[in-house]
Amino acid sequence: MALCAKAAKHFAAKYVSAKYGAAILLVAGSLLQLPSAQAQDETAVEENVPWTDLMVNLPEAEMDAFAADYLQQSLQQAAPKPLALPPLPQVQPQASPVAVSKARHSGPSKLDFSEVVLSRADWLNEKNRQADAALANNNWPLAELQLAQALGEYPDAHDTRLRLAAMLYGRGALGQTNDVLQQGIDLAPTYVGFRLTLSRILAEQERFVAALHQLNQVNPSVVEHLDYYSLKADMARRSGQCQQAIDTYQQLLAHSRVGAWWLGLGLCQRELGQDFSTAFYQAQASADLGAASQRFVEQQLNLLGKNGQTQTH
Repeated sequence: MALCAKAAKHFAAKYVSAKYGAAILLVAGSLLQLPSAQAQDETAVEENVPWTDLMVNLPEAEMDAFAADYLQQSLQQAAPKPLALPPLPQVQPQASPVAVSKARHSGPSKLDFSEVVLSRADWLNEKNRQADAALANNNWPLAELQLAQALGEYPDAHDTRLRLAAMLYGRGALGQTNDVLQQGIDLAPTYVGFRLTLSRILAEQERFVAALHQLNQVNPSVVEHLDYYSLKADMARRSGQCQQAIDTYQQLLAHSRVGAWWLGLGLCQRELGQDFSTAFYQAQASADLGAASQRFVEQQLNLLGKNGQTQTH
């Protein structure tokens, strides 16, 4: 038995030192545990009972388990008890802004988008209306921009192109005017309006040959385009193409007896050494002849009467 007690002392000292780190002293043949400073005040009195007394009469096989259980209970009693804090109130999480927003707009909603496509006429009318509004505010660049946008959508909008050309010409942008008209001619070679407008601009610049060249490219109906053939005849006369001018004047006079056409015909006949008296008498009798032209005709007829011959110069 003494051998068992000695082995128990040795085992207990070794086990406690290794596993729990507690200080072990052998005092007067008894095994004592010195608890740590943290646990000294709370250690119960019975924890200082010598283990040798507890282990007396215990079989050696049960000694290890008994010692381990006892040490475990002692350490649990010596450990500081945690403070019992009241349970924290549970706070309901707030809904996120997105969730609230969805909740507020959780009802079924549907946005219907219907595309409105303006017709060609409505689009051009709207752009011309905006150009008119810009001109009313004396904003020429904006007006030109509106018309240019209309042509960008519909390049074959001939009336809009002519209006833009007139605006460009009105502010002296001759190069841009010619470009706009020439683009129209390239797109619609048989459209009379572009060639007529461009030829008038060239005539203002006294570029008679260039104007005649434009007019010679197209031969529309004479009765429907008298102004076109009138300019064509005048450009032919001013370019020295008198025979072409005579033919054109005769075509015109077959549809309308205009004093200026009679005068032009007589001038070309006089230039070619032909009898021009009939044409001048017809021009003198016309009510639409200008005052300066009227005086010139009368002067030429007087010279013709005095000389009794055709005046060529």
